[in-house]
Amino acid sequence: MKLYYIFISFFCVLHATLCNSAMIYADTATFGQSINLGLIECNELNEASGLSMSHQYTNVLWSHNDSGDKSRLYAMSTNGKHLATFQLKDVEAIDWEDIACGPGPNPDISYIYIADIGDNKAKRKAKYIYRLQEPSLPDLSHNSIIQIPTFDSIEFSYPDGKRDSETLMIDPATRDIYIVSKREKQVNVYRLAYPQSLNYTIWPDKVATLPFSWAVGGDISPDGNEMLIKTDDTVFYWKKADNESINKFFSTPNLRSVPYTIELQGEAICWNRKSMGYFTVSEEPWRIENNDAHLMFYPRLTLMDMNQDQQFDIADIMYLFEYIADLRMLPDNMPVLPDINFNNRVFIEELIYGLQMLILRVQVK
Repeated sequence: MKLYYIFISFFCVLHATLCNSAMIYADTATFGQSINLGLIECNELNEASGLSMSHQYTNVLWSHNDSGDKSRLYAMSTNGKHLATFQLKDVEAIDWEDIACGPGPNPDISYIYIADIGDNKAKRKAKYIYRLQEPSLPDLSHNSIIQIPTFDSIEFSYPDGKRDSETLMIDPATRDIYIVSKREKQVNVYRLAYPQSLNYTIWPDKVATLPFSWAVGGDISPDGNEMLIKTDDTVFYWKKADNESINKFFSTPNLRSVPYTIELQGEAICWNRKSMGYFTVSEEPWRIENNDAHLMFYPRLTLMDMNQDQQFDIADIMYLFEYIADLRMLPDNMPVLPDINFNNRVFIEELIYGLQMLILRVQVK
């Protein structure tokens, strides 16, 4: 209760300040260095190849293993705690490589897309994307694997030959599916336009070529305005305006990289629920001692423009408090807010920064 009054007081002071000052216009989004959120608790999730933030639950992530596992889907909290294991019934997981959450046939339901698109030797003619309604999580005392009997199977073949891919992304505005190839010197981007057929093999459109190689994962933000694509050692970042199509990402001539601490065979990446940063997780290759996978988070540091509308106003404060309301618990103590820019004064922007640093310490029990 004491913390509640602290937040209310903070809000009132901030509101008064904003009413007596000019708008502060934010620059392009910037992200901080990695924060270790915790060990991946589930021992069976030892080759995490894809990662996606739930659109149905707060502080829940979905993941899966690379080739060699059954058709299993793992739910975990945003501190790596295992929540549940699901399995697609009567499906062979040939080489699952990525996962995404987004809209589907029913606009009121969140769907999970799983990409069986890995092909190291470029021998597979057909690739598959499985689309299922995001399942309900069981009580934590439920330890058995939950079967998923109903899902869509989307089959496709590349128009320009067999190839290996590890990146799946969903455009939330159009429900189009995007696949990025992996091994070319300049990787290709393919689009499976919505509605995707469930009755015959789709031949996706090749829509772009990107000037880098070895794409191993990617994600489009929940609002559709930002995109990340990860290679083995770099995370690339794109941004567009609300009224621009996703083609804006692929027509941007210059690449921009954002922070990434290289992981041993790290492939998985996704945005968090409100695009306030991004998660990564690595595989545990060759079972090397002391190489357990950890969930890493890279926070957004341009905190003033929380809703990314190019200005700092009361809407950003409401956005931040809505984010706080989503959390299941808060730390016991407020941190001491620092002079972040070392100018011997603490401004409103620094208070916002301190508040987000508080949020980043939240753990889901």
